[in-house]
Amino acid sequence: MHHPSTEETGRARRLAHLGWALCECAADIEAGSMEKAAHRLSQAVGLKAATGDGPLPRLAVPAVDCLARRLIRGMVPAVADALIDPSDHLDRRCVMAARRSFFDLSPFPKAAVAVSNRVILEAMENEKNVHVIDFAGPAAQPCQWIQLLRDFKSRPEGPPHLRLTIVYDDEKFLATVSESLVDEADELDVPFQLHCVAAQIEALDFNDLHGVLGLKSGEARALVCTQQLHRLLAAAADDDGGGVARSFSAAGRHFNKQMANVARLQQMASTSSCPPSIGGACEDDDESAYRSPATPLSFVSPPLTTPPPQFQMPPPALASFLAAARTTISPKVAVLVEQEASHNGVSFRKRFAEALHYYGAVYDSLDAAAAAYRRPDAERAEVERAVLAVEIRDVLLHEGARRRERHDRLHQWGFRMEVAGFRRVPLSYVAIREGDDMVRRCGLRGCENREHGGCLMLCWRSLPLYSVSAWRPDRGAEADGIGGEYLPLSESIGSSCICMEL
Repeated sequence: MHHPSTEETGRARRLAHLGWALCECAADIEAGSMEKAAHRLSQAVGLKAATGDGPLPRLAVPAVDCLARRLIRGMVPAVADALIDPSDHLDRRCVMAARRSFFDLSPFPKAAVAVSNRVILEAMENEKNVHVIDFAGPAAQPCQWIQLLRDFKSRPEGPPHLRLTIVYDDEKFLATVSESLVDEADELDVPFQLHCVAAQIEALDFNDLHGVLGLKSGEARALVCTQQLHRLLAAAADDDGGGVARSFSAAGRHFNKQMANVARLQQMASTSSCPPSIGGACEDDDESAYRSPATPLSFVSPPLTTPPPQFQMPPPALASFLAAARTTISPKVAVLVEQEASHNGVSFRKRFAEALHYYGAVYDSLDAAAAAYRRPDAERAEVERAVLAVEIRDVLLHEGARRRERHDRLHQWGFRMEVAGFRRVPLSYVAIREGDDMVRRCGLRGCENREHGGCLMLCWRSLPLYSVSAWRPDRGAEADGIGGEYLPLSESIGSSCICMEL
């Protein structure tokens, strides 16, 4: 048994004090105690210098920067406004290289891709015309779509005519991807069309997704949203005001109907006798059983769940997108990949503590990966600087509509999807196994996958970092009035997020 040395014990104590000083500084800033915050920040800077290298001291660099900027903002707002945000001046080529390195180093995006591809293949069994619509996240790489082409090629019934639409915000990346995919499809002899949309998800016209995505009749569609839906939570956000909506008649009618739906869901859950999975799921006798395609365990689609505590109704942009996704795209399956973190709250103190905990695990996983794969420290450092630090600054520095990185937990996303008229499709045994196989091939002992209520949690040292879930439009949603009436984006301009606390 290893007994820690005096030096190891001292360093562990300094690391604990560093985390404590950072969180106390955030609490003082939220309380407006700027002198106390400045003292705590000075403590944190000294502790960071004394702890040497490691995941937490490196994470403390962007954390201290954010605390210092918020401290200046509280004391001298004009000076804070004049400061340059380093995230705004990153070289685009360096960012793309860092994203590639993140995909190579971290097992989590690769596992998410493996599970997503398997879900699509299962849903598209025997389909002749398939359209996959991928709202690609920051970890997107050509290999994920190349693997999908190969998987379709190996189908026993032969490949379908495959159309792939990629929505991504970098034209050069899309051009490179386009060339790689067309060459691969030609080599595999797979009938293939590629449609690239160079845009961010929040900039799309959700009232014209049919035209934007090039939808055609007679095609079976799959929708993939990888670390993108949380960006739509920023629309109409009113963090400073606590999310209280102004009085608009149309928004009021919409809110009342949604509250009626929520009340009905609560009543359904309160009369249910089965134990909860994600918020309380059991078999719904009123709907014919829907079984996940190619699912050996014959899972049955669970019913609607109870709303989680402090649940916020979807803001207009997210509500409009989900309504258009359900009615316009009408996918056979939709795959949602999101960070499993709580970075969408109003309280800066709580958000800071959650970010320190979450990104501490992400930094630790990258540290282990770089050591295991014998990659240079500079590569790992560039991922932390150009990818993770940018996310951290957005989580900790920005408020209101400016804050895009609004990560939320699976139970929150589950209820949003259900209110929008989607039902969960439990992941098949094969899909979960492929995610497990990918994690094992990466060879990092701290990685593990955890099945939860038919969804998959990708964990580092037992801490969930990402969730993968599958959904389908609810055939009875229109008849039940659930998710059937969301304000069009054009009608929601100027209204705030409508919130509910339970």
